[in-house]
Amino acid sequence: MPDQEAGEAWSLAFAAPGATGGFLRIARWPSRAWFWAYLVVPAIGLVVVRDHDLAPPRGRTPVVRADGLWSELIEETPAEHWTIGLEAFGVRLDDPRDAERGERGERLPAGLDVEWERGAGAYGAVHGVLLAGAARVDVDATGTFEHATFTGNPWTAAGRRVTWQRDVGHGAAPCDDEVAVEADGAGLPTTVRAGDVTFTVAATAIVPTPRVVLALLEAPDGRGWLEWRHGTGSPGR
Repeated sequence: MPDQEAGEAWSLAFAAPGATGGFLRIARWPSRAWFWAYLVVPAIGLVVVRDHDLAPPRGRTPVVRADGLWSELIEETPAEHWTIGLEAFGVRLDDPRDAERGERGERLPAGLDVEWERGAGAYGAVHGVLLAGAARVDVDATGTFEHATFTGNPWTAAGRRVTWQRDVGHGAAPCDDEVAVEADGAGLPTTVRAGDVTFTVAATAIVPTPRVVLALLEAPDGRGWLEWRHGTGSPGR
């Protein structure tokens, strides 16, 4: 990771009832780009697509291409409507910790063809199709879309952040001391509290470089994603 280079990132995080969701991020520096996608379908599990050796997208439209990977994000209406496409081969991981053991797993096709439409602030509705292996899932979800600049680290500056929604018009993004994480012996989250809401963990993923734990979260009246940077906060905090 270029420690002091200024960069730009585009991120989509969405979640639907029944433990289905996705997290996609493109980070661009002047000399390179990184790509992450984490797709969760109950019948398949977690499918990971990651590439840290990409040519940087040129122009306003973030698009990345590599062997077995194509992804494009199109701003249909400024700050209001984005179309997100992904065609790739990913790896299904039985254990999230396999991400730190060479990401070895079953190779599967992975894809997204979804649209994000703004509701309130960064929150909105996500509709379209998610593909993971043989599963083709119609997406009717809530999600956040973010376009931001950064220096060095393309992940959130907060140590712990939960972005979640009740519906397309009501969401929250508690950070750091507002977020408590209970973890198991392997350091993976089991329960997450954000403000006065307690979430169960539907699925967990590990980003190996830089080390970040992602978790798809569910609560009785909402759902979203946790981003937990390694070394920030102990279990229960």
